[in-house]
Amino acid sequence: MASAEETVRPHGYRAVWRWHFYAALWTAPLLIVLTLSGAIYLFDREIDAWWNRSVQTVAPAPGLAALPLARQEALVRAAQPGAKVLRVRLPFDANEAAIWSVRDEGGTTRDVYLDPVRGTVTGTRDPAWQPTNIVRKVHGTFFAGEIGSHVVELVACWTLVMMATGIWLWWPRKWKARGVIVPRLSAGGRRMWRDLHAIPSIFLALFVILLVLTGLPWSAFWGAQFAKLGEVVPFIAPSPNFHAPPEADGKPAADPHALHRMAAMPPADPKLPWTIRHSMMPQGSGMGPVGIARIEALLPLLDRAHYGEGVQIIYPQGPKGVFTVSYVPDKAEGQRTLYVDPGTGRVLGNVGWADYSPVAKAVEWGVMTHMGRQYGLANQLANLAVCLMLVGSVSAGLVLWWRRRPQSELGAPVLQAGDRMPGMIKALLAILAVLFPLVGATMLPALAWGRLRA
Repeated sequence: MASAEETVRPHGYRAVWRWHFYAALWTAPLLIVLTLSGAIYLFDREIDAWWNRSVQTVAPAPGLAALPLARQEALVRAAQPGAKVLRVRLPFDANEAAIWSVRDEGGTTRDVYLDPVRGTVTGTRDPAWQPTNIVRKVHGTFFAGEIGSHVVELVACWTLVMMATGIWLWWPRKWKARGVIVPRLSAGGRRMWRDLHAIPSIFLALFVILLVLTGLPWSAFWGAQFAKLGEVVPFIAPSPNFHAPPEADGKPAADPHALHRMAAMPPADPKLPWTIRHSMMPQGSGMGPVGIARIEALLPLLDRAHYGEGVQIIYPQGPKGVFTVSYVPDKAEGQRTLYVDPGTGRVLGNVGWADYSPVAKAVEWGVMTHMGRQYGLANQLANLAVCLMLVGSVSAGLVLWWRRRPQSELGAPVLQAGDRMPGMIKALLAILAVLFPLVGATMLPALAWGRLRA
């Protein structure tokens, strides 16, 4: 027998609920993993500093300047004979070591921590086993490589489907405080769990949608396709000034499209800006190497006095590789990337905020906000609160499903005669299917199966 609440449900309620149910059933457990790993990664810098405190923290040296980078590099090479230097991350604070990444002759990568003032190697670490790197792999791929990255994208996109259908299900036919914006905790049972699931989700909806959208540019499929639009849509192009990057001798690239394909695979580093990962990268001359001293002389081009630290220098890869000076401070508008020919020391590219397309600016702002950096500690704590509330809301939904499902049954909403998906929800789902092709592709089997009728 239908309850009093069920009798006032609008036409199509069960059809929408059925979509929401199936979307949530497979997405919810993975969404909890994504959310918790994201909450941890908000504090990656703090966790790294604590985990590696015995090697990363160095004694302050008031009045003493850091050794030149060329001298630091020589000390690292002496401590790691035969190793190839890959990159160096300059310290964020005066009491931090510089982190030099090297690869030994056996192909093993190590992080070498060097006191930049005293020139002492304080220790080494395997980056693969750094806690935040593990968390990042969970958050980005569920530790399942390329397949996992597509699953992460599916979970994120289907979260938008859950939010859309969930808002429609929550939307009150009669506005009142209790059960609409205030959970009925005293009611207990299913009502309480329903309210603990639905009401926090409504208050979180805008923030969750923002987190999903700001994370999608890094996704395996959608992010790459979105960046490719920049080849034909200047508004989206990551770095318009690199549509036809120069060779070291000043001549235009013979094959810009081939160069674009090369640019899509920059030195492997997850912390390079999205814009740089998807923009043109110039080629070097392939001549004899210019030392890092020449690169250090270019660092004043970065506005560190205003935006703070966040510099890493990536060494050339391949015969025509270039030095990449990547400056990624907490605020997106301070980003700058320098490309330097290792043969001549000439600056081949100087890409800053002013060079970003409007969409690239929006993406970079979104990424830094997503990571909890753009607005400092308040940003971190706000994102953490959203993550924890989302985990609680999703968990309450799982409890509600478990309590209301019949014994030994899945408990999916049963469609009745005349149940049809409302036109507004049909249109919204169609838009999501077009905007996010992986969602559209996974909707088709559901529709063909006939279990989710539109």
